[in-house]
Amino acid sequence: MDIKILRAFATVAALEHIGQAAERLHISPSPLSRQIQQLESELGMVLFHREKKRLRLTDEGKRFLTEVTPFLQHHERLKEYAQHLQQGDVGRLDIGYVEAAIHSRLLPAALARLAPGAGIDVRLHALRSAQQIARLEAGAIDIAIVHTLPHDDADFVHKKIATEPVLLAMPASSALTAPVAADLHGRAWIADQENLNPAARARLLAACQRAGFQPDIRFEVNGPLAALACVEAGLGFTLIQHSLARIVPDNVVLMPLPDLALEIVLYAVWRRQDARPLTARFLQQLCHTPAVAPR
Repeated sequence: MDIKILRAFATVAALEHIGQAAERLHISPSPLSRQIQQLESELGMVLFHREKKRLRLTDEGKRFLTEVTPFLQHHERLKEYAQHLQQGDVGRLDIGYVEAAIHSRLLPAALARLAPGAGIDVRLHALRSAQQIARLEAGAIDIAIVHTLPHDDADFVHKKIATEPVLLAMPASSALTAPVAADLHGRAWIADQENLNPAARARLLAACQRAGFQPDIRFEVNGPLAALACVEAGLGFTLIQHSLARIVPDNVVLMPLPDLALEIVLYAVWRRQDARPLTARFLQQLCHTPAVAPR
């Protein structure tokens, strides 16, 4: 049954006049009359009483209209929904992220620019880089924000979205005013748990070796906030991303370490075959959102 004919029937039923209905539908009266007759023939029932220039619904026509009206309304909603899908205004988006994406405020700022409304359901998943890539490959998340790229990226697309310097965090009692690499020999260090993030540990050790010292890692923690708490307690030194400077405790001093060539790098990774407009819309916001510098 043609949706156009059903819409024509509903319009004639509302206006009770072929000429007025034809004008609203932007067709001539004769084709509209033929459509109504075709519908009546197809249904095997009379839908209208013809009274001179007016058409009034029969009892069968009234009952049929009660079914047609919600159908047409649903059809319009489907059209609107399809348009929203095409524009990336509706759907679910699962985003994996490493902690640095939150501390830099890169991810929150991108989400704010996306301005998810009632039609967009965003789920955030805090995961290590390797875990994100595994879930991305399995289709469990749509976008990964990681430090480490996948080894085999034939199925993925990636883009560098942020690079941030690191700062040396040390207890205020350390008495170092302008530290260099040589000052760090024999100092206690606090680092991420190696079993949770072996790639980060490897990057740290390599950078320290290039700078000319070997960190004495005495405490392993899960995340930079725990590391800062240990520094505040006077347990040792650590490295943090620059954007965390805004939340450093009073008893912690931050200083640049010119000898240390180490940066926090963030990449966005997504499946090459993901053609959803919602994914593309968020990536556009993410890839053009600068990390917010600390105050």
